[in-house]
Amino acid sequence: MKTKKLLQLLALCLVLLTGCGATQTEPPAQAQEPAAEQPQTPAEQPEVPAQEADILPDALPLDLTFASGAGAWCTGLTLERDGSFAGAYHDSEMGDQGEGYPNGSCYISTFSGKFGDIRQVDGHTWAMSMEELTVQETPGEEWIEEGIRYIAAEAYGLEEGTEFLLYSPETPTEGLDEEFLTWWPRWNVEDTGTLNCWGLWNQEMGHGFFTY
Repeated sequence: MKTKKLLQLLALCLVLLTGCGATQTEPPAQAQEPAAEQPQTPAEQPEVPAQEADILPDALPLDLTFASGAGAWCTGLTLERDGSFAGAYHDSEMGDQGEGYPNGSCYISTFSGKFGDIRQVDGHTWAMSMEELTVQETPGEEWIEEGIRYIAAEAYGLEEGTEFLLYSPETPTEGLDEEFLTWWPRWNVEDTGTLNCWGLWNQEMGHGFFTY
């Protein structure tokens, strides 16, 4: 086997809220004084619709990829509406061979995390901050499996990132960060004026994840 399947799934748990109310008893029929108005129980209070704070657009979940279009490396992740994500990075170096690993070497990283402080900037942009990033492997660790040397790495494209912007396909390309656009899958295609795909920008590193 020359490749290793990396898990990229993250289950989203839904919390169901239930309410309960109390019943009121009727005042005695023989009471001479009018019964005092009873306070409303929680069940009788008007329902207040839940606010969708810290929620990304309905189009999510999205599968986003950070890659150059050349070479045998990429980082892929699935971004959920609540800001949670999971994914993997791999970089195959088939020519990097040695004793015990004739099939080459592969740098890998399996990760998960969560974006927070989600806020909508305008009609096509959402800002968010990295709250959690957990890498399953210990960076630098090495092992050999089926003739391939695996080397654990960081979550390439996300590391050292704190502030991120999510762009919708309608986002105008004019004014976007030039380094971010170098990762854009349509960089060498005629520019129609908009991204035409979803994009996630790591502002500190300049890296860009896109839907394909």
